[in-house]
Amino acid sequence: MTYPNANDQTLEVEILVKAAPVLTAGLEESMCVAAITTGPNPAWVRLYPVPFRDLAAENHFRKFQSVTVRVKRPPRDRRPESWLPIQGSIRTGAALSTKHGWSARKERIRLLGEQNMCDLNAANQGGSGTGVPSLGVVRPITTPKLEITRLDEDVLRKRKKRAEASANQPSLFDDASTRRPPLEVVPWRFRYLYSCRAADCNGHAQTIVDWEIVALWRKVRDLPDWQDRMRRKFVDEMWAPGRDTVLFVGNQEQHPGSFLVLGVFWPPLGDPQMPLELLDDRD
Repeated sequence: MTYPNANDQTLEVEILVKAAPVLTAGLEESMCVAAITTGPNPAWVRLYPVPFRDLAAENHFRKFQSVTVRVKRPPRDRRPESWLPIQGSIRTGAALSTKHGWSARKERIRLLGEQNMCDLNAANQGGSGTGVPSLGVVRPITTPKLEITRLDEDVLRKRKKRAEASANQPSLFDDASTRRPPLEVVPWRFRYLYSCRAADCNGHAQTIVDWEIVALWRKVRDLPDWQDRMRRKFVDEMWAPGRDTVLFVGNQEQHPGSFLVLGVFWPPLGDPQMPLELLDDRD
């Protein structure tokens, strides 16, 4: 079953997370973006594929920045939140501030509501389709553990070969005259291990695909304690007392029953005067 293609339409959304760029089967570099519609009743939106590194600099959006984009329904993606961006149509607007304890951002996420991860998994066991949520906000019952494991060497070799082949292709999007740097293959997998709020939850192990974790790895990878530094950021800081932390999760069309961690939302809890020294908002 596939959705019929709708006529092109324009969406105005607020960006929540950007997944780390990946290579498509056609060796085109792209990322998946999770966002919500603007207005009083936000709804989830998935934009894919987004050629982020091929966009003009003025269209490089940040988290919680508003974006207008022309879209249509993808021909082979049954997930109800999914939209195919029209080439060259992305335009950026204002971003929601982190002032006053992130109050503006927290209100937008509150309006989305929360779900148990077990319930999301169960809803998708029969496959994607109308009325089956493929994106959600999940609150673990305890602080997740960060698992760091090295990828299989055969997998690494194949991914590096694909990255080299992709680097030789010209950009197809906003600036076709610019050749981007090769996509670096990350040799590690990062996963959160946690339990959700379902009474019978047996635990979840989900790969983190947020661009932020890749950016942090690149920053600290040459240090002898790089794994400890990554855990300090993605465990100790993001899940510290005084933070009201939740996960943004989503699945893949090919594997609807397997969800990924798309991003972490970690605003201060309650007190708008809480210091925000831990915040890195250069997203």
